[in-house]
Order: sequence, then C-alpha cells, then structure tokens
Amino acid sequence: MKYFLLCTLLISNFVFANTEIIKVEVEGFGDSLQSAIDRGLTEAMGRVNGRSIESEVLSKNSESLNIKNQTEDYFSSSEYQDQIKSKTKGVVESYQLISSEKSSEGLFTAKLEVSIVKFKRSKNSNRKRIAVLPLQPRSRCCKIGSTTLNEGPIGNELTASISSYLVQSRKFTVLDREYEGQTGSEQSRLGSDNVPITELAKLGQELVADYVLVGTINNIMLREQTRKLSTVDKTITTVVGNASVSYRIVDVPTGQIKFSQTFNKDLRGAVKSLSDPVAASMEVVSTVADAIGIKILEAIYPFVIEKIEGDRVVIGTGGDAIKVGDQYRLIQYGQKIIDSYTKESLGKKEKIIGMVEITEVTPKMSYAKILNTSVKDLDSIFKPKGFIIRSLPESAKKDNNIKKQKELRKKIEEDFDANW
Repeated sequence: MKYFLLCTLLISNFVFANTEIIKVEVEGFGDSLQSAIDRGLTEAMGRVNGRSIESEVLSKNSESLNIKNQTEDYFSSSEYQDQIKSKTKGVVESYQLISSEKSSEGLFTAKLEVSIVKFKRSKNSNRKRIAVLPLQPRSRCCKIGSTTLNEGPIGNELTASISSYLVQSRKFTVLDREYEGQTGSEQSRLGSDNVPITELAKLGQELVADYVLVGTINNIMLREQTRKLSTVDKTITTVVGNASVSYRIVDVPTGQIKFSQTFNKDLRGAVKSLSDPVAASMEVVSTVADAIGIKILEAIYPFVIEKIEGDRVVIGTGGDAIKVGDQYRLIQYGQKIIDSYTKESLGKKEKIIGMVEITEVTPKMSYAKILNTSVKDLDSIFKPKGFIIRSLPESAKKDNNIKKQKELRKKIEEDFDANW
C-alpha cells in the first residue's frame, strides 16, 4: 500500500512538473450568458493549447448542462467552475467573470480571465525540428556481390540510421514519422473520458517539422576485386563499390529547398567481407548514413569550436556524430558575404588554417588535437563562433584510401620477402 501511494505521488509530481498555468483574458459571445462564457473558455483553451483541443472542450456544454438560473453569481460560483473543470478534465483550472452585458439584440458578451493548464515542452523542442521521410529506393538498386537485395528494408534502415545520426548530433529535434500510426493511436486516448486531469493539455502539442528530408536511393553496389602483386606470386582481394543517394531538405513553411545534394561515396575499404550480404549491407548503410548526416549538419549547423587551449580544441558536437581518429579541416571565419542581387547573407568567408584529429568524444562534446596550422597562438585570438571544423572532401579521403592500400601491399610484399 505504501509503495502504491509513493508511486502515485511520484507520478502526480511528474505530471504537474510538466505543466504550467497560463492566464489569458478573452471575450465570449452567445445567445445566453452560459453560451458566451463557454465560447470564451473555448477561445482561451484554443489560444493556449491549439485548435486541436477546441473540439474537445465546451462546444456542446449548453446542451449537456441544463442551467435554469443563468446569473453572474451562479456562473462565478465554485459549483459551476467545478463542472467546467470536470468537463475539460482539468484543462480549465479556473476563471473569473470580469463583466457581462446583454445587447438590445439579445446577444450576450462575457469578459473572462481564464487560467489554462498548458503542457510544457522540453527545451529540446525549441531546436529546429526535422522529419526524415522514408527514402525511396530505385528498383534493383542494391547489390552485394552477386546478391540483389530487397530494396525496401535497405530504404527503411537508411532512413532510420540518418534519423538516429541527427538525434545524436543534439542540434535538431527529430520527429518520428516511421511509427506515426502507433503514436497516433496513443494520442487518440487523450480524448477519451477516462483520461486523468491535466493530460488533455497534451493535445495540440504535437510538433510540426520545420524541415523535412526526402530522397531517393540511386544505388548501393559492392563487389570483390582481386589484384596480383607485381613482385611476388600473391594476390590481394578487397571489397570495392559505391553508393549514390539523392536527397533534399525542404523548409516546410515556405517550401524552399534548404539544401540539396546527390551524394556519391566510394565504398572502397568500407566493408571487409561479402560472405554475409545482409551484414555487409548494414555496414554500408551505417557508413552512408554517417556521411549524409555530416553533410546535413555542416550545411545547417557547422561543428563549432567552443574553446582552444594550446594545441587542443573543444568542439560543441558529440555523440555518434563524430568519431575518434577522424580528421577535419580547421576553418577560421572571416567577414560576412552579402549577395549583390538579393542583399541576403551568403554566410561568412571561410579560411582553411590547418587540420585537427578527434581524440575523445562525449555525448555532448568532442576533443581534438591540432595536427598543423598556419596561424600561431590560436588561443590568443579565439572568439566564440569564430572557428569551425569541416570534414575532408571525398577526393581527399579517396587519396588517403589509395595511400593506405599501397602501404598495405608494400607491407605484404616485405613480409613475404622476409619469410622467404
């Protein structure tokens, strides 16, 4: 019994900790005083919690409550307010009838001060909101070795992986669209008669995306490539391939394309073996999702350096968005560039001043060491939002992969000669 009471108390504290009381002044109009008050209360609820809640409130209150003594004293009484509170499941905490009058045409006007319970959103919901809509794969787009994969699951996995990456970045509020049906059925329960007090206030709080990501998977291909070493009788088998995804980020309110790209990635070295096509495809999906995620972040929220101490820097992005060992270009911001025709800002001039390598990653931040820089005493000239890092272009990564392959072949040849 004590455990039950404790749980009830904790749940109650949680519910009320996630709500707040908003006071609004409204006027209601109707053919009776009760109708004017009801419409004023409905207007107050609509202002605070959105139009989706209005249909649940008091539109039929006049029919359900047969009031004969329609006086100001009665409608201001605790008895009537308790009825309103019960009918709205606590969303109308209380109200004060400031004044009322009846026109010569018989129309009543009621001026009210209403206290409405509002469900408080988390601070995260103030971030830019993005919904990653299911990526559409082309027919027979995905092939691992000699196996043609079912493109449907590949599209679902890539969509989910991009969403997860953006969540980890902590820069967006990522809205779920994959399980919208299940969450919709849960939200419908809020309108039922047995919903606890204050829970109805959650209606109207569903977030709408600022951006949506839409796109097409053009192809994901992997195959084995066998090369014979020139100096010894030995071969090396590696996995090569490429991925191509066309996507765009659309600003929902305006329909403007915020960012668009046909993403092409060389998958040489991304997968070690094709013996398990499904496992190999999941590795590719993860690699492609991370690369697309970085492109999106760098287009909208570049990785800002928050602090510089000697040859060490602190970056304001962590989680799975950045990995230990990754190398980035070190960028110094310059003056803002203005478009000559539209007079809009094109962003700030960017000057590459060096390279950094990630040494440690936490859920919210990352740490890196400066590998080289053309600017001395960076910490002395540091200022907030003055420096960022950007990932290396694919051409540079490809050159690094080729260099590593050459080094690997050379090492194998040297080991072979030594053992011979």
